[in-house]
Amino acid sequence: MLDALAAAVRALLYAGVLSMVGFVLAELTLRPSQAMVHWLDRMTRRAAALTIAACILGTFVLFLRLGGQLDEATGSAVLTSSVGAATGLQMAGALMLLFAVREPSSSPVGRAGNAAIAVASFAFNGHAAVVGFVEGLVAAAHVTAASWWLGALFLMRHECEHEPAQFAALVQRFAALALRLVGGLVIAGLILVLILVDFDRNPWLTPYVRALAIKVAIALSVLGLAAYNKLRLTPPLMSGDAHAARTLRSTITAELLLIGAVLITTAILTTYTSPHE
Repeated sequence: MLDALAAAVRALLYAGVLSMVGFVLAELTLRPSQAMVHWLDRMTRRAAALTIAACILGTFVLFLRLGGQLDEATGSAVLTSSVGAATGLQMAGALMLLFAVREPSSSPVGRAGNAAIAVASFAFNGHAAVVGFVEGLVAAAHVTAASWWLGALFLMRHECEHEPAQFAALVQRFAALALRLVGGLVIAGLILVLILVDFDRNPWLTPYVRALAIKVAIALSVLGLAAYNKLRLTPPLMSGDAHAARTLRSTITAELLLIGAVLITTAILTTYTSPHE
């Protein structure tokens, strides 16, 4: 029961952190309209609040999973371990974003620095971080690219509905960056697979690898939808095809749902399995 609760809280944490960081990066890179900037600020605050709530709840669940005893060993495992350090970074980044977006003078670059604090947590805690610091940095880069993609999709979906006249220009700006950033996401993901999967192990198809294969299959589905959007829907959208815009909004929704499935699978993967066992 506690493991299931831990996985659910971890999925919420991933959703909060990636959305929070993604909204900031989308504002920084895609030059949205002023109305969309205000919307991104609201969504960033909500994602930051979700991150803070998930951090607090996750700490409490970890305390219970360790036995729930108020002793020095449990306190050290919860607060001074790599998990505690990662939680502290996520909380710090979320708190700064929660208040930074309220300041009219705050810049997207400044908020990106706050978001980087939260992303840095993945360099210190997680399966890749256990292997080494460089491997943790690869994981942090992977999370950063995934965050940008998630934030950009949310922004495009919202703008298609509320500012359709500017939707094509936003998609064009997204397409100009997506090949490089999503390409980086895929490369970092492949590196992580090579780092975490021991193909010399007998048998190498462990519970971790099977769960990872499910995650990769869902991620490939997202990439397939993204390729369809770029090759089949973006060209007619640039020509002013209203039907292409409506279809693109639907496929973006499908991408978001699949990314949600990736986050849930990742939470299950990191809660129930380990590549080091």
